[in-house]
Amino acid sequence: MVRAQITLTPTESKKLIAKAVAKMEVVQRAAQEGVIAIHPSSSTYFIVEELLGERANTTAWACGIVVPKATCIEMGSRVSKDAGDVFDEKGRGGPEDFRLTWVIKDGTLRTGIKLGTLLGEMGPQDVYIKGVNALDMEGTVGVLIGNPVEGGTIARVVAASRRKGFPLIFPVGLEKLVPHPIREASKEAQRRNLDYCTGMACNLMPVAGAVVTEITAFDILSGAKATVIAAGGLSGAEGAVTLVLTGGEEQVSPAITFFEASKGAVLPQVRTFNCYDCPIAHCHSPIVGKSWA
Repeated sequence: MVRAQITLTPTESKKLIAKAVAKMEVVQRAAQEGVIAIHPSSSTYFIVEELLGERANTTAWACGIVVPKATCIEMGSRVSKDAGDVFDEKGRGGPEDFRLTWVIKDGTLRTGIKLGTLLGEMGPQDVYIKGVNALDMEGTVGVLIGNPVEGGTIARVVAASRRKGFPLIFPVGLEKLVPHPIREASKEAQRRNLDYCTGMACNLMPVAGAVVTEITAFDILSGAKATVIAAGGLSGAEGAVTLVLTGGEEQVSPAITFFEASKGAVLPQVRTFNCYDCPIAHCHSPIVGKSWA
């Protein structure tokens, strides 16, 4: 038995998980025979690079985000040349018109396709990949929805998946592990019944699909067993996980190789709107003028 102790920051975990997602059988099949649809996010950013050998060349790499001041929207999702008519003059968006999905077909990345059109063309040979906001101990995941249009894009995707048979994959780092069952937490997340909210008020929608964490990733990549022994840290390691990898030399050695290839991963800079002149009309955050905002 070989044992190795490692630490991954949240961004490094995203890189490791991306490597595993790219090697999943359903993803490899879709790469050869169909379409890989990827919702832009920090959890999916590295997947494009793992599949195509280059990062997504787009001004919109994330949509809804959580930053120190609040739940927010990444600026690129509003001002990107691919955004099209995602938002109306009041900042509201029709999910079917969402144009920011990364679509990989025949080894080429495309953007600017309306979600309604994309879902209409997808079938069992395709796959849809999306980052999530919460993971519970039962392995259920949840997605925050800030769009005032009921269900946002994820509700359309889930409905299309059930109807047309394409699988859903949810990469998620253990930093997003929450102590409550997602289905119970979702009952408390009611955006219309909040009396106070920093940033954009959100619902939480439980979703079902293939969940890929750091533990799953090491199993996919090498067969090594990963056990979390600590979480958190300082100086950039906030949200990090420390794990022990166990298995035979033929399992742990490649696991260490994949781990080292994920170290030092960096995401693009996050750009948020100034709360004084934010164009998103359905965000009524009371944090303007606060010293910490």
